[in-house]
Amino acid sequence: MTEDRTAEVAGRLRVDPRVLAVLVAAPWRVADGHDTAPVAEPPGERGTVYVGVPSPAELRELDLPTDGLRHFGLTPADLRRGGWTDADLRSAGLLPPGAEPDPVAWFVAGEPPQLMLGFDPSGPVLLARPEPRWDGHLPVLDPADAVEVPVLPGCDDPDGDPGLAIRQVRDGLLRRARRRLTHCVICLRPVHRAATVHGACHGCAGSWLGVVL
Repeated sequence: MTEDRTAEVAGRLRVDPRVLAVLVAAPWRVADGHDTAPVAEPPGERGTVYVGVPSPAELRELDLPTDGLRHFGLTPADLRRGGWTDADLRSAGLLPPGAEPDPVAWFVAGEPPQLMLGFDPSGPVLLARPEPRWDGHLPVLDPADAVEVPVLPGCDDPDGDPGLAIRQVRDGLLRRARRRLTHCVICLRPVHRAATVHGACHGCAGSWLGVVL
């Protein structure tokens, strides 16, 4: 059984899980092909050179967005010289000098999967529709039609303007995702067209048609 990661997703978005369910969807699980371990952000250390620039830990204590550091005009190299660690930079949404960008952490909702939510370490939260494919013998869900939703983190009112904007993006993605669904010709369950063999879902293709996937 796939692990329910709804609480983690809601925590990373700083929203109540019930609001997340109404606003976007629930439950959430890790998307196939995306190894997303729970995120644990180590506490940052205060820089010693740039007086007046709060550390990520201090910003979080004040309930302020850590990515606000970009507005100070300081580069990651500047902050590192001021005593910041790579963990500080990443927790503030900044890429350490010389480091490769982290992959987006993708989660998926729906059965069959119909909506993806991605956490980009260096950008806004993303919503997308899933596009299934095979990587060898492993199923993978690729995000398609990804849309940035910077108003999602911290949104606590599904009926407010930010909430309505989020739901508009969600509904558009769901319409496109559902146009790609069909029914397995054997068990009659809904399935993505790209995840069928001779019209059958992978489970039925193996059980009834002898197809080895």
